[in-house]
Amino acid sequence: MDIYNAIFNRKSVRKFKMEPVEGGLLVMLRKFIASVALLDKECNTEFEIYEHWNRKERIKGLWKVDAPYYLVVYCGDGHAAARNAGYMAEQIVLYMTAKGLGSCYLGDTRAGSAKKDDLGRILVIGFGYPDEPLYRNDDEAHRLPLNRLCVYKEEPSTGVKKILEAARMAPSSLNSQPWRFVVYSDRIYVFAKKELLPRPAAFLKMRDFDMGIVLSHILLAAEELWINPELTTEEQFLKKAYKNGEYICTINFNNA
Repeated sequence: MDIYNAIFNRKSVRKFKMEPVEGGLLVMLRKFIASVALLDKECNTEFEIYEHWNRKERIKGLWKVDAPYYLVVYCGDGHAAARNAGYMAEQIVLYMTAKGLGSCYLGDTRAGSAKKDDLGRILVIGFGYPDEPLYRNDDEAHRLPLNRLCVYKEEPSTGVKKILEAARMAPSSLNSQPWRFVVYSDRIYVFAKKELLPRPAAFLKMRDFDMGIVLSHILLAAEELWINPELTTEEQFLKKAYKNGEYICTINFNNA
């Protein structure tokens, strides 16, 4: 399985074999983490693998899952930093899936250090060999249909339709699926769903992390389809207030 197909077949694994990952695979994973693509080169994101298969320390947290390893994700403050972290983390998770490792995003779980240099821990990802089915069919995922996520201004090309299907499969905290899209034949305007009530900063940071995840699906799908994406942030839309959403970016597909 490759990373693109992992988009449609990955599921959250919550039961793991408490045993070490084969050494060569762990080396390959560390190399992939070191070279994973960035969304924003101005944002610093760090990852640390915390070994727990020997259960020397107890993991604490509201949503904790007992896993042999945890990938601790660190990022700075601000919307762009959280999006960059989500964008990078999802690529790593899909790589794990393609290599036969299960994974699970865990919010409010404390593994590893709370700080790494000047960056704070945003969440951890449990991973290891699964002790339950690793894959699922895409129709088993609880995701909103595209007609609930998209406003169509023009009929999208076949390539853009496939990219939107990949975006729809993105995981999110509490399966909130905060992304919304305004769709043209060759471009997508990406929005984050606006909450009706004020939310704490931690909630908004996770929403931005989720937006980074969906952007990774969009750009990975474009790459798979040999479509050249151009991601821009348009000032005119940033300055405008929208009733139901917050503008994130525009993605043009030059050869869709």
